Amino acid sequence: MPPGLAIEAHLGLADRGRGAGAWTFLTSSEGGDGERGHASLYTGQVPGSTLVAEMKMNLDKTQVARRHLGIALALFLNDLDPVSVHTLACAGCEVAEHLTRKAGAEPFSTHVLATTQDGVERDDQELLDRFDDDTNNHTLFIGWHDYMLATGTLPPEAQAFLMWYFALYPDKLNPGVNITPYERAFPNLKEKSAPERKKMLRDWIASARNDLDLMADPRTDARPLILPAE
Repeated sequence: MPPGLAIEAHLGLADRGRGAGAWTFLTSSEGGDGERGHASLYTGQVPGSTLVAEMKMNLDKTQVARRHLGIALALFLNDLDPVSVHTLACAGCEVAEHLTRKAGAEPFSTHVLATTQDGVERDDQELLDRFDDDTNNHTLFIGWHDYMLATGTLPPEAQAFLMWYFALYPDKLNPGVNITPYERAFPNLKEKSAPERKKMLRDWIASARNDLDLMADPRTDARPLILPAE
């Protein structure tokens, strides 16, 4: 990850209060209290009588990135197959990078997804030996960050994830950025176990999904994280 990442201009955390900012739920008072049956939040429903073969999907690259990243984040939140999370997130990152460049912004995906380093071929086995679910924290961040730059919208799950990421990795922010809002939203996050960290994230998402102002905000993509065939 490159040093000095800063998205406070997009999140609006430094000078805006409760219910404000580019992503409107970024204050600790809206956090959840305990587990809330999170599985229903992260799945889309496809009518049982619908055959995918009979449906025509009108896709563009933005929709492809949204679907890849949405499923990747849903699997991540539900502690399901981290290898599939990584594969889907990387695919979403690739498309989101293209969309970000097309929008005239600078993507971050090339910093972590390059196949070579200093002209030396990457040692895939060495990477596989080091792989764990925490690797997906960074890949998901880059994909959703690029998607945000390209589209100006995020699902509430991704909004919460970006906050959670900076609470967990405050060193990824520019030194001048105030990290207090992130720490207030996810107190002592770095001291928690991995399951506890994800539970805190799921609690915030459950609270966000029940926030009518947030869900009505045009910068919030209120659709399910996993989209049905259309």
